[in-house]
Amino acid sequence: MRRRALALFISVAGCHGRSEPAPASTHTAEHERSSEVHLDAEAQRRAGVRLGRAERRAMSGGASIPAEVRFDPSGTAHVAPLVPGRFTRITTTLGATVHRGDLLATLASTDVSAARARLIQGRARLTAAESTLARQRTLSSEGIGAQRALIDAEAQVADLRAEVAGLQQQLAVFGTGGSGEVRLTSPIEGVVVAMHATLGENAGTDTAAFEVTDASRVWVRGSVPELDLARVAMGMEAVVRLHAFPDETFRGRVTYIAPALDEESRALPIRVSLDRIDARLRSGLYGSVELTGAPDERPVTVPVDAVATLDGRAVVFVPTQREGSFRPLDVQLGRRAGGYIEVVAGLGDGAPVVTSGAFTLKSVLRSEELEGEE
Repeated sequence: MRRRALALFISVAGCHGRSEPAPASTHTAEHERSSEVHLDAEAQRRAGVRLGRAERRAMSGGASIPAEVRFDPSGTAHVAPLVPGRFTRITTTLGATVHRGDLLATLASTDVSAARARLIQGRARLTAAESTLARQRTLSSEGIGAQRALIDAEAQVADLRAEVAGLQQQLAVFGTGGSGEVRLTSPIEGVVVAMHATLGENAGTDTAAFEVTDASRVWVRGSVPELDLARVAMGMEAVVRLHAFPDETFRGRVTYIAPALDEESRALPIRVSLDRIDARLRSGLYGSVELTGAPDERPVTVPVDAVATLDGRAVVFVPTQREGSFRPLDVQLGRRAGGYIEVVAGLGDGAPVVTSGAFTLKSVLRSEELEGEE
């Protein structure tokens, strides 16, 4: 089965230089050419061959842990009424972009109606008290009224003014409009990510009717296993890899370490703040966080999948000057952490290298060598 699979790759790609005689060259050039593997674009796609570059990254203290993208709590607002009521109007939809102060919904509330009735009554009493005070001042100035009556009238007016002001402030806090309904508005600019409001439904004060979040403010929550706690420190560099974008990395730093382990998972929650926010990031995306350790030590690294073993030697495949051709390159390896392996010698920073599909290239090369011996 394995030889038939290799034969399929060879038939699709074609062997290098098999259709024409080798040109005259030095022995070294012929040896290098015989070690090349040639695959056309379709064969590379089917074999999963991908090109990348060797890059420097911190390796000391490296650890890879499960992670999840979350909205920044400081950029999320839970909007709920301050008094019970019934929804009479819904003015937004799930996923809508809103600005600070935009109306989300209105409610009719018996508490608000009672407060407005008290306000109307208080204003009426205040008007009457102010008239009584004015009359007492006139009588007092003419020497007819008693001073005690004037003092009582002034005190009553002051009390009623304080009562009216308090009711006005209370209604303002409730968010009432001119019609007496409660107005729910957005306290921040963002996106409506959750709605628990239905026209005609009763609303309580203990449940958020709307959740508005600033989608541009996200962070990554990681869960560090108990055995790896000693490898985590504030400020250490981290690389985030998400299942939704397997070929991309998002860099950041550890900005929060929880004071206690999660009781259920026995893991320590941490927060990674990203250096650059990507608009494609969504809360709930899963992936992993690679804690890369000290930033002062950054050796040249390649993905683990880029390394193959050939005749007992560690090699990576690099592209040649001929399009679609690759040759093995001997490398000396060092430490391994978080899906990457250190290249001590043989490959420089930024050098092009096959990051995926090295095993297929090795298999095709071996098959060609076997055919050449027959």
